[in-house]
Amino acid sequence: MLGLLLIAAAAPPMFACDFEGPGPIASFDRAHRVDRFSIVHDPADAGNRALRVDVGAGDHYGGSLSVQTARRLPEEPRSLYFSYRLRMGEDWDPAQGGKLPGFGGTYGRAGWGGKPSNGRNGWSARGQFFTSRDGRVPVGSYVYHADMVEDGRTYGVSVPWDAALERGRWYTIEQQITLDTIGPEGGRGDARLRAWVDGALVFDRSDLHVRDTDDLRIERVWLNIYHGGKMPAPADMHLLIDDVVVRTERPGPQVPP
Repeated sequence: MLGLLLIAAAAPPMFACDFEGPGPIASFDRAHRVDRFSIVHDPADAGNRALRVDVGAGDHYGGSLSVQTARRLPEEPRSLYFSYRLRMGEDWDPAQGGKLPGFGGTYGRAGWGGKPSNGRNGWSARGQFFTSRDGRVPVGSYVYHADMVEDGRTYGVSVPWDAALERGRWYTIEQQITLDTIGPEGGRGDARLRAWVDGALVFDRSDLHVRDTDDLRIERVWLNIYHGGKMPAPADMHLLIDDVVVRTERPGPQVPP
């Protein structure tokens, strides 16, 4: 059952998966480390099915799923909305920050894994979790942007949101990105990235420089779960994901389930 209430006039989503049907992982366009995935009935969510992602002690990977926009739209978009529901397990106690679902335009070239962006080779804006603080897990975005080489950076930039999540509780996470307008000298540094948690706006930046060419678009929605940085998980950890929805327009008022 989808955990979002959408207004009646909302257009059909580009992609939606609630993990209730047969073979839900196969509905995604790409999958990596599927051995870390399982479909479970969650008693904390009226027994609805969800995707469980495990990160083992001493490991980094929780796996990745991708929704490739070129397979579902006439062309890769410049702007996109993405929402999902998230519940961090009681064992989710990271020793270092790591990656959560977000957006990517890496094209197999740059924008992740120490492959820096230069505005023409690739970019990404994944979600991020941080180490626990006061019993909660702060979250944010992790951005590979067009100025990072000039700034002397090899890895992405952490951008905290005004949000910290309790373990064991379901949240609705929504993100939206609009890439730079391209001018005569490249990107105008007007890319906008926003995030909502349970319908409340927790992040809004409209001065990001992500690209310098229109050849870079939103290639995919990237459900990437990764512990680190360079530090592996200190113990077995897991989280649950449900109700993945990708849209070209924001559907309207949304409330937590």
